[in-house]
Amino acid sequence: MSAYRRSNRPRDTGNQRDHRITATWPAGPRPVLFSSPDRRRCLRVARQLADAGAVVLIEEHRGGGAWRLLQRLDGPAILRGRRAAEQSLVETARQVEAERLAEQADRRQAAERERQLDAVAAVMVQPPVPRDGGNPRARTVARGKGIR
Repeated sequence: MSAYRRSNRPRDTGNQRDHRITATWPAGPRPVLFSSPDRRRCLRVARQLADAGAVVLIEEHRGGGAWRLLQRLDGPAILRGRRAAEQSLVETARQVEAERLAEQADRRQAAERERQLDAVAAVMVQPPVPRDGGNPRARTVARGKGIR
């Protein structure tokens, strides 16, 4: 470093991109600050903090002490959305189960009605009439040879 430059001067190189995360909780006393040049790592940490219920601001360093807001994650809203989705899944599962049980009961009732109708139909059928009182006789006799 040259003698004429101050040591605490902010970085002014434009090709280095730092990323900064600021996470605050609605009931939390102090925000969490995290900084890294790795954007993916910052996004992963931001998702973890948002899953914990924090409002997360992801910023990118533009140089000269300026930061540009990349993304805002509203952790409480994300958690509310997840809870609502889980509740809707539970309600859908209940409805599907109720419909399945109703269809099963309808099938049982239909099968019972069919059995009752079959029993009535069996009673209504005339029994076969025995011919000749059960004595077998030939209808025809060919040339006096008897029963064939």
